[in-house]
Amino acid sequence: MSKAKITKVGICLALALVLAGGGIFYYNTAIKEVGELTQEAAARDDSIPADGIVYIEPEMVSLADSLSGSADSQAAAQAAFDIVNAKRQEAGLSALSWNSGLEQASAVRAVEASESFSHTRPNGSDWWTVNSNLMYGENLAKGYATAGSAVDAWLASPTHKANIMDAEFTSGAIAIHIGSNGQWFWAQEFGY
Repeated sequence: MSKAKITKVGICLALALVLAGGGIFYYNTAIKEVGELTQEAAARDDSIPADGIVYIEPEMVSLADSLSGSADSQAAAQAAFDIVNAKRQEAGLSALSWNSGLEQASAVRAVEASESFSHTRPNGSDWWTVNSNLMYGENLAKGYATAGSAVDAWLASPTHKANIMDAEFTSGAIAIHIGSNGQWFWAQEFGY
């Protein structure tokens, strides 16, 4: 198998932790590594068109459009994004820009997380396959009903914090899906 050298690839880790106060924090994140990658991974990294326009599969757009969420969950997602950017700026990093493609991917991943809380999608494919042109990092959480509690949990985890504080990430989005039992599922996606 031929290989090509590129500098970014997502690797997923998962570990569930039960926090004081009854919240469940999932140590789910993607880490970047430097090294030799397969040609498929190199093609994935180089597949963003020169004009910057990325097309998302129509079924993903349709699903994301139907997942707009409640006003409360939308406000919480935006508040969490704002907190993340404030924390980045406190650390001397630039703010992430909101990316509508990552927003759609986050909406899909939040729903999928409610079905199967994992970086493996319910259909068995990798998390980044929702939009492989844009998605390079992911944090998931469930059981938090406020932006502050979700972001605090991510920041308490070294690998989640590494995603949030990664200076190479320039864009992102957060979406929340409220499950049938009222539990909130958070998906935070990052891109370059």
